[in-house]
Amino acid sequence: MSDLVVIRPIRPSDERAVGRIAYQTGFFGQSAAAYFANERLFAHLWVGPYFRGGGFACLVAESEGEILGYVLGSPDPGQYGRSLRRVLLRMLPRLTPLRQTWASLPYLLRAGRYPSPHADWQQFPAHLHINLLPEARGLGLGRRLLTAHLDLLRGAGVVGVQLSTTSENRAALELYRRLGFVLMATATTPLWTPWLGHPAEHLGLGLVLRVGEGGGQEVVSSV
Repeated sequence: MSDLVVIRPIRPSDERAVGRIAYQTGFFGQSAAAYFANERLFAHLWVGPYFRGGGFACLVAESEGEILGYVLGSPDPGQYGRSLRRVLLRMLPRLTPLRQTWASLPYLLRAGRYPSPHADWQQFPAHLHINLLPEARGLGLGRRLLTAHLDLLRGAGVVGVQLSTTSENRAALELYRRLGFVLMATATTPLWTPWLGHPAEHLGLGLVLRVGEGGGQEVVSSV
């Protein structure tokens, strides 16, 4: 299948398909329905900002008209934050059904209480996240998506990129390691305990994309 898959930039018309994949893979590769009842709200929060001015170098993997996975990213936290606020102000008040929205609040409240660790935003201003449908895993598509995304960031002069994940995502962690990401921050958090049955180790990873004028860039780890 991987030979038939095209990696291309996202289009506005891809938002629904990308949001669906985000929801289907939002719980450690499985459906986010385990902890987030409102699929539409989930897609607006986790995908919407990248389609409304917050994204850069966002790509999808497509085969015969079907989107199998994506990589979404933003070049700086300020740009992403402004886009997220637009989503919150314009779209969330119209979300239904309310019962599913209320059922999703426990996770949102816990996420606010237990934020993920991250690398230094000055050294690593860009961020990304990537997801593939289960049937598209193990075919090298994650590496193709990430490599293409990182090449675009380098071409734009972005100095560094970071991502947040957990120790539960073992296959993804190996891919990140191969591409040069290093551990910058870590924290054991009870955020996922109600659904996993145990605390999870959140990991903040960073990758230097452009060296400084002196021929190198110092990376300060907060682990």
